[in-house]
Amino acid sequence: MVSQDIRDEMKQSLLVERQRLEREIANIVSGGVRGDTFLADESDAIDQHPADAASELFEREKNMTVQATLEQSLQDVNSALHKIEDGTYGVCESCGKPIPEKRLRAMPEALHCIECRSRMDRENARR
Repeated sequence: MVSQDIRDEMKQSLLVERQRLEREIANIVSGGVRGDTFLADESDAIDQHPADAASELFEREKNMTVQATLEQSLQDVNSALHKIEDGTYGVCESCGKPIPEKRLRAMPEALHCIECRSRMDRENARR
């Protein structure tokens, strides 16, 4: 089990990371080219020169991908914060073994031990 000092330290780190992720998501949502504003018939006010349209589409897709990645990271951070609150932080969700302190310091939002995460990544790569 993780000591209270480590939990407190990781909680502070996770809270800072949550704020950063929320700011990044807000920046993507509020500014720049947004994928959710692309009209279904592609007749938005953007110049319709094929090269311009391709560049705009690329930027929209890139922003949507970055936003989805940030939202997944935010979900992981929130899950870790919840685990701190309910006393299960530092325990692998798959095997139930303690997650090493070194891993938690490197990745405070880790929900799985290295062995289980590696196995999950290999299984996902096969699909």
